Amino acid sequence: MIFRRKLAGTSRTASPEMRARLIGGPIIGTMLSLSLPPTTATLAQLFVQLAQVHYVGLLGIEPLAALTLVAPVVQLMQLLSAADVGGAISAATARARGANDAKDLQRLVLYAVVCSLFLGLLVATIEYFGGGALYRFLGGKGRVLDEAISYGRIVFGGAVLMWMTNLLAASLRGRGETFAPSVIIIVSMLGTLPLYPMLTLGALGGPGLGLVGAAIAFVATYAVSTIALLFYMQRMGKETRISLVTHWWSWKLVRETARVAFLSSTRTILSVGAFLAATYCVGRLGDAAIAGYGIASRLDLTFVSLLHGLGISILAMVGANLGAGKAERSYRVAVVGTLMATAIGGALGLLVIVRPDVWLVHFSDDAAVLLEGEHYLRIVGLAYALGGCGSASLFVGQAMGQMRWSFWGTVGRFAIVAVCATGLFGFPDTIGSIALMMASAYAVQGIIAAAILNPANRRAAARGQVA
Repeated sequence: MIFRRKLAGTSRTASPEMRARLIGGPIIGTMLSLSLPPTTATLAQLFVQLAQVHYVGLLGIEPLAALTLVAPVVQLMQLLSAADVGGAISAATARARGANDAKDLQRLVLYAVVCSLFLGLLVATIEYFGGGALYRFLGGKGRVLDEAISYGRIVFGGAVLMWMTNLLAASLRGRGETFAPSVIIIVSMLGTLPLYPMLTLGALGGPGLGLVGAAIAFVATYAVSTIALLFYMQRMGKETRISLVTHWWSWKLVRETARVAFLSSTRTILSVGAFLAATYCVGRLGDAAIAGYGIASRLDLTFVSLLHGLGISILAMVGANLGAGKAERSYRVAVVGTLMATAIGGALGLLVIVRPDVWLVHFSDDAAVLLEGEHYLRIVGLAYALGGCGSASLFVGQAMGQMRWSFWGTVGRFAIVAVCATGLFGFPDTIGSIALMMASAYAVQGIIAAAILNPANRRAAARGQVA
């Protein structure tokens, strides 16, 4: 009953109450309540991704290798749609929610749909014409390359659905409505999970479709979540219905949202570049180092993904308070949220410094691999606190429309890893030196990005200056 009442809430009743919580409720309590649903949704997505790898792994080495080639590109699209363009939509929505600007709220829902269609089709076109060359460059050949191309064509052929799900969810989360989109995503993910073994391995005595079946299940998941989100938003009320409104085009709104989206997306591309450069460095150290780094660095990615839920709550509250003209409270929210993310990162870092095996033993029992992974985590764990600070600062910057500090922080991180990868001052020749490189990169990123908390940036955001 509680679930039905929460999910059935409409903008006519829930939104004024939610706005009051965003701009006047207890900061920590509101932040935690808003962050729990998207964090749970992130865990569900991670679980389904691991399940997909498990079922594909049962097909053999070649399908698993093909999935490995395409996975980083899919992950990049997920990050761009959910955290970057989605973050820009959420930030603009939060400011409009705080200002009680119904016209901008309606415009942003329409913009989310238009962006989903345009960017989804653009990504699908790029993959169709360039995917094969990319997978070949990454090492694919023979059957592995053929499987990768087939998987990528189907997954990116349905890219519009992923963009639609993430941008519609972002428009709701910017309003402070984190419960409903998270439940829809969780139910869609878990509800379609049986499709993976059924389509991949076969069911009811019928043959499976192999890796193609996994791709179809992937697209089906986002088809279900897109339909459910559209249905929910049409029922919520006028502000979330998809319809043309009078004077629907606003150059100021489009310009501000696009600028934040562009800088956020560039930041993500640089982050992926830093990860690939680090992988290149590790590739020179042998199989045990590669495997140890692979399972240890997976914690880095998981940590950032889990902070996404807290970041969503920070973004919604900072943006709403700025929109409502409460610059002082928005600054307090930004500081509290950043300190919380830093504390979470510090606690996780301390745990893996003391007991790295808590994470590593779930992925390997090879002594050499575990030893390399332990060396990596015990050093990189020292920088997890600043890594959490850097992640939170991204959402603060999106909410304030002040992206330059987060952007330059990521440039600093990329520069450190790229210089090491070029061998300009000598290649890192042990897993420990690579861990030190990554820890330094995370620290530099966090320190630079934290400059968003400078009071001068708060005053600029209050005046509506976007940079």
